[in-house]
Amino acid sequence: MTNICAAYTVYLAIDLEDNELEKKWKISKPELPRNLTEFLGLQAVAEDAIEKMEDVLSHQFVDDILCDISGHILEFSGCSFERCTFSANDMKRMSFVDCVFDKCELSNEQFHRATFQRVRFVNCRMTGIGLGDSALMNVSFEECVMNYLSATTCKLDRVQFINCQLKESLWSSMNLVKASFEDSNLTKAQWMDTPLKGIDMTTCEIAGWSIDLYNLRGLLVTSIQAVQLSGLLGVTVVD
Repeated sequence: MTNICAAYTVYLAIDLEDNELEKKWKISKPELPRNLTEFLGLQAVAEDAIEKMEDVLSHQFVDDILCDISGHILEFSGCSFERCTFSANDMKRMSFVDCVFDKCELSNEQFHRATFQRVRFVNCRMTGIGLGDSALMNVSFEECVMNYLSATTCKLDRVQFINCQLKESLWSSMNLVKASFEDSNLTKAQWMDTPLKGIDMTTCEIAGWSIDLYNLRGLLVTSIQAVQLSGLLGVTVVD
């Protein structure tokens, strides 16, 4: 069985041009102002900014809530959100630049054509979050619950998923060349028109994937993971 696993792993890792597996990129961290002012009333601040067509700059929000601002254009820059809840929002063309989300609730929030640049999510609950036609640049998700994530035609440029729950997530028409996954659970993930060439999944859980063989080509996995994926080839591994 070891030989079968090794051969399958080789099949997945072949055809990597210019040593793609050895290419490394660094992520730029959020650049927050040194002295943030804590504000109460995230909802009021956002609504005021929308009315005045201004950005929300250098604010710190703690134990606050933002709800029902669907369809509005709004940018948060240099802001910190701690234990904040985002609820019932269909956020179109929203922008977050140099922001940090710590222990926030964003489950079922829908982001369409949103921009995230130098943003860090830590210990956030993001079950069922939707990212459609959005741009994520220098973004890290750390220890976040993101089961049932739906990511479609997003631009990812230096995006990290570290120790995240991504079970039954959907990835459609994505370019993941500058994305990385570390110690994350991607059980039963669905990959549609999303090549995984050059992606290292050796520390992740990947059982039960739905993906075609073409998009698997160039994926880096362990021998045990290769056995989990062997069913996609119609292969039965027998001891």
